[in-house]
Amino acid sequence: MLNQNIKFAIPFCLSWINMGGVICSHGANPLNETLASIQEKAVGGDAHYQGSLALFHKHGEFGLTVDLEEAERWARMSSEKKGALGLATLAAIEMEKGNVAKGRFLYDEAYLHTNLRKLVNSNDPLALFCLGMMEIDNPPVNFPKALRHLGDAAKKGFATAQATLGMIYFTGIGTAKNSTLAINWCSKAAKSKLPLGMFYLGMAYSVGDGLPMNDEIAMRWIYAAATRELSMAQLVLGMKLAQGDGISKNLPLAVQWLRRASRKGSAEASLQLRRYENILARSGDAPKSYQNPSIETSFSQKITNQISNPNKDINNTSVNRKNEFENLPIKDDDDFVLDENMFEQPESESETLLKIGLDNYKISKYEDAKFYFIKSASLNNHKAYRYLGIIYFLGQGVKIDYEKSAHHFKKAQELGDLESSRYLRILKQFK
Repeated sequence: MLNQNIKFAIPFCLSWINMGGVICSHGANPLNETLASIQEKAVGGDAHYQGSLALFHKHGEFGLTVDLEEAERWARMSSEKKGALGLATLAAIEMEKGNVAKGRFLYDEAYLHTNLRKLVNSNDPLALFCLGMMEIDNPPVNFPKALRHLGDAAKKGFATAQATLGMIYFTGIGTAKNSTLAINWCSKAAKSKLPLGMFYLGMAYSVGDGLPMNDEIAMRWIYAAATRELSMAQLVLGMKLAQGDGISKNLPLAVQWLRRASRKGSAEASLQLRRYENILARSGDAPKSYQNPSIETSFSQKITNQISNPNKDINNTSVNRKNEFENLPIKDDDDFVLDENMFEQPESESETLLKIGLDNYKISKYEDAKFYFIKSASLNNHKAYRYLGIIYFLGQGVKIDYEKSAHHFKKAQELGDLESSRYLRILKQFK
């Protein structure tokens, strides 16, 4: 048994969890450490650092790209040890997936059964941020309290909290819209190269809200956030390219960005993707399998919807469009220099249509796949002809038809597709 004096000499910031002897560093501030140090402690089993790493992957801190899968992996490891940050991050991820009930349950677990409140009382910036988001997403909603927590975290240098405050003041959700505060906080986060901060700064330039309207600077920031895998930025970039808003219209490239956002779980991107896929296919007949998702929305989803209509003021408050930050010194790092070819020379329309077809083919939506293969084949895409041949050869969504299969394989072969020659040899055995 431990000597009583030795027992009380153990620093209060260390506690034993889960009977397994896993040390959790309560009170440590990962923001003051290097990413390598954080990762080392997380790999070593520290629940606090695992939760911190989950937060950083989710939002793109420390120069990381946004990676929800990696965020969820670390959050689960942390939550298994009742790690406050891990459970709160896992709750936020579930909310964004549309699993609202599960997300709120996990928020309750984080609040009631972890040391979250103790961390908040010690002014831990990550815990302050998590509790702030909990006050917004978990009933009863308390926006004034949430803003206080987020503000405290932002003042302590947590870029995600800074960008979130900017986002709230930019959209005016839950509080009066305030362009001055929005630009101030988003600029701080953008200078830390946080994707969310870069995105909202880009939106401010795009609509001329608190900053002079400048499409070139706007697209630079939005593109920078999109390449760091922020789905909200990918959605907006896709829509701007689809509509020619602030940039030359480029539908094939728009579809590519919308597809990237859709794969990350953006319901709005999925809706817009199907719309512009059909426009790209030059057909008014939408494939039949897609249905409009209907889910209760989280705060982040409300923000995404609001950002699509930036001039709408949800709280009916006055919109401040004075350029008070016109001379704000936002340095243009080399990373964000606008490449003149950045939005040029996308993959060809036939390749884009082929990829859409392949996406549907891989999940056995053969009717939709055939729809896009036909469109791509009409533009002389040899692979599209090959897949049409396979569909008719195997009877995938259609009746088996060896004549049609052979016709498509021959067309592909004429266009230089070597694989189709092999399929034609196999087909001869069935005719």
